[in-house]
Amino acid sequence: MIYVEHKKQRFKGFREFAALYSKSRLGMAGLILFLIFIAIGLLAPLITPYDPQYSMQLANFRAKPEWLDASIPPNIYYVEDSGFTTSNSLEEWQITTSGISVNWSSDEGYPGIALVEKGSGQGSIELATINPAGEGSVTLGKTLSYNFNPPHRFSVHIAYLAVVTGDASWQAQVILKQTTGNELLLWSSGTQHGTVDWSIPKPQIDTNDATFRLRLFKDLLADASKLFPVKGDYTLIVKLIATTQSGSVKFYVDDISARIWGESFGYLGTDNYGRDIFTQLVYGSRISILIGVFSAVIAVALGLLVGLTSGYVGGWVDELLMRFNDILLTIPGLPLLIVLTAVMGPSIISVIILIGFLGWMGIARLIRSQVLSLKTKAFVEAARASGGGTWHIIGKHLLPNVITMAYTQLALTVPGAIVTEAALSFLGLGDPFLQTWGKMLHDVQYYGAVSEWWWAIPPGLCIALLSMAFVFIGYAMDDILNPKLRNR
Repeated sequence: MIYVEHKKQRFKGFREFAALYSKSRLGMAGLILFLIFIAIGLLAPLITPYDPQYSMQLANFRAKPEWLDASIPPNIYYVEDSGFTTSNSLEEWQITTSGISVNWSSDEGYPGIALVEKGSGQGSIELATINPAGEGSVTLGKTLSYNFNPPHRFSVHIAYLAVVTGDASWQAQVILKQTTGNELLLWSSGTQHGTVDWSIPKPQIDTNDATFRLRLFKDLLADASKLFPVKGDYTLIVKLIATTQSGSVKFYVDDISARIWGESFGYLGTDNYGRDIFTQLVYGSRISILIGVFSAVIAVALGLLVGLTSGYVGGWVDELLMRFNDILLTIPGLPLLIVLTAVMGPSIISVIILIGFLGWMGIARLIRSQVLSLKTKAFVEAARASGGGTWHIIGKHLLPNVITMAYTQLALTVPGAIVTEAALSFLGLGDPFLQTWGKMLHDVQYYGAVSEWWWAIPPGLCIALLSMAFVFIGYAMDDILNPKLRNR
C-alpha cells in the first residue's frame, strides 16, 4: 500500500510539473524545437535516400541548390535503361544499319570490374555481321533536348565485347552530334583485328579527365561547355564499322550511359565530393543530439557524485575534491580537449567521454552548495541520529532534494556539449567517419566555400537552434523546480 501511494504521489507530481511546464511559452518553444530535431534524426533514412558520408558524385562538385536558379542544369541522363535488361531497351534508340544485324542478347552482359564498378549483368545489344565478305556499319543514336546553361562536366560510359572469327576487323566509335550538325568524336577503338574481352574506353570519356580534354579540345582548361554551348537537340551516337574477308564479327555493347553532371542538386547542393549537403544536415542532428545528451549525462552524474560527497562528508575529502575541481577550472577546456582527443583518437565515444569528464566542475560546486545547506536540516540530523550511514543519508535524503537541480543542469549542459563537439569537428578533430554539423563547417572553411551561404549557414543555424532548444527547456525547468523562481 505504501508503494502504491508513493507511485500515486510521484504521478501527481509529474502531472503538476507537466501542467506548469505547458504554461511556459519558452519551455514549449524549446520542447517543440527539440522534438523537431529528434524527428529529423529518427526519420533521416526516409527524408533522404543518400548516405551522408559515402554517397559521392551525386552531381558535379559544389553544385548549387536546385531552387537557386532554374537555368542551372540538373543531373541529366541520356539513357533510361543503360544495362539493356530487356529486349524493349532497344526501343529508345534510333538504329541505322547496313550489313549488320541488331538484336538483344541475354547470353552476354558486362560483368563489371572487381572493386572498381559493378556491371549490369546479363543483357546486352548484339551487333553481328551478316555477310562473310564485305563491309557493314551500324549506328545507335539517342537524342536529348538540352534547355539549360552550358554544363561543366559530361561523361559517357560504355562496355563492349568483340568476338572475331576468321579474317575480319572492326572499329567502334562514340560520337556527339551537336545542334549545329557538327560531330565530335569522343572515343574511337581504332581498327581492331581480334577478339576483345569486356572492356571500357581508356582514357575514360569524361571532361574531368585531363587526357580526354587535351585530345578533344587541345585545351587542358576546357570543360563540357564546349560540348553543349547552346540550347537545342544533341544526339549521342554509338557506331560500329566491321569489315570481313572470310570471317565474322559479333560485337556486344552494354552499360551505355551518358550523363550531364548537374550544376544544381537537391535542396542545398553538393560538397567537394559531390555529396548531398542536405543529407549531411539531416544526419548531423543525430550526432549532435547523441553527443550533447550523453556528454551532459556523464557531466551531471560526475557533478552529482562529487558535489554530494564533498558537501556532506566535508573535512579533508571536501578540501581535496574542491582543490581538484579548482585545478580543472583553471585549465582552458578547449586546448585540453584538443590534446586529449589527439591522444585518445577522434572517435565519437572518446569525444563524448572527454566532453563529459571535463564538464562536471561547475555542477559539482552548485550541488555542493545545496548540500551544505541541507546537511544541517532536521531530517538529516534525525537520519544521522538513528544510525544512518553516510551513503544511506546521501542516497535517501540528500539526493532526492538536489535531483531537480540536476535535471535543470542536464538541460543547460547539453548546449555546451553540442558547441564543444562542433568546435572540435571544425578544427578537424572530430570522428572522420561521421558527418557532423561541425565537420560541415570545417569543410566550408577548408575548401574556401564561405561565399556559398547555402552550405555555410544551415549547419551553424542548426547548432544554434538545437542549443537554444535546450536552453529554453533548462530555463523553464529552473522556473518550475526552483522554489525561489517559481513565483517570480
